[in-house]
Amino acid sequence: MKKRIVIVSTYPAQGSKNIGDKLITNRLINAISEFGDYDFDIIWRAETWETVKDVVLSASHVFFACLAIRPKMHKIEYPYLKDVVESGVPFSVIAAGTALNVGTISDIYSSFSTETRDLLKRVNEKATVATTRGYLSQEACHRLRLNKFIFSGDIAFYDSSRKGEEFRACRKIKKIVISDPHRSGQYLESFSALYDGIVDLFPGADVVVAQHGINYDISAFCESRAVKTEKIYENSDSGLDIYDDADLHVGFRVHAHVSALSRRVYSYLLEQDGRGCDYGLTINRKISVPNYPVQRAFLGLKSIAKMILRREMPTQGVVPISPAQQLIAMIRADKELGFQKFNGLEEQIESFNRNNRKAIEVALSGPDL
Repeated sequence: MKKRIVIVSTYPAQGSKNIGDKLITNRLINAISEFGDYDFDIIWRAETWETVKDVVLSASHVFFACLAIRPKMHKIEYPYLKDVVESGVPFSVIAAGTALNVGTISDIYSSFSTETRDLLKRVNEKATVATTRGYLSQEACHRLRLNKFIFSGDIAFYDSSRKGEEFRACRKIKKIVISDPHRSGQYLESFSALYDGIVDLFPGADVVVAQHGINYDISAFCESRAVKTEKIYENSDSGLDIYDDADLHVGFRVHAHVSALSRRVYSYLLEQDGRGCDYGLTINRKISVPNYPVQRAFLGLKSIAKMILRREMPTQGVVPISPAQQLIAMIRADKELGFQKFNGLEEQIESFNRNNRKAIEVALSGPDL
């Protein structure tokens, strides 16, 4: 009889349909499957315990695919996490990630509730294996005194079929994929500046905007300017294949960045928040630029007045277009050098894959598996 593995997924099938979260789930399943023939159940992270209880209790092992460590995760993101921890069913955390408020002037590690801190300590005590996907996430775990958590890199990079492939310098840029931003209404001017800069820098290239989740503002932008776009989230298992024949990715989605780099495609990221920052700190090349909202405390009266006239909330902050312009400057310079900075980056990606494979092997080596 096959052993049953439960995957706790972050993929919001009934929400934004963010295809990057589906990638995380699929790559983890692929990696686990290399160790044996298992049956898989996938459950949504925010279900009720009553809904998932029978599935969890029948599992040989539960894997949290990129545990989303958040300030009040005990209540919002993972209402049944405590139940899993206390159930006695073996579980592991693969490539946990944070979304710290890196745009604040305050202590970025101070926002976790007492309940979440206590729950994470129980996860730390009972998990078979616990890893993180980025240096910032690992530091957060260090600050929270979660000593079992070790850095692995993102499981979303895992693709054993790419082993041995290398980045190639001087690749001709014929197709460019631009990934859409989260909070697109707030980021529309930044997105527009990025799009215009890319078209100017690569006038002969085929440029397509990839929508990684439901994104009405970007759809409207593309329609108004006759920009080619694809709603790749509508094909959750194959939509990311858009990066198969791309020569360059530029944009906002961290798992567009991962998808391109794992295919040895040049990729540049505008970091929208702590998730993007996590990758910017971790990847061993300068291929991203922070693009955080400027908070109200730093805005002049004129900027605040403009926001009010546009019926925007000043408390949300303003997203500057300067980071998009900075990123274009970086890409222009790298283009002139034949994108040589990517040479050898596959070695770090392979190290992520080795780390995650080892973590999964340890998790699956328990007496029940």
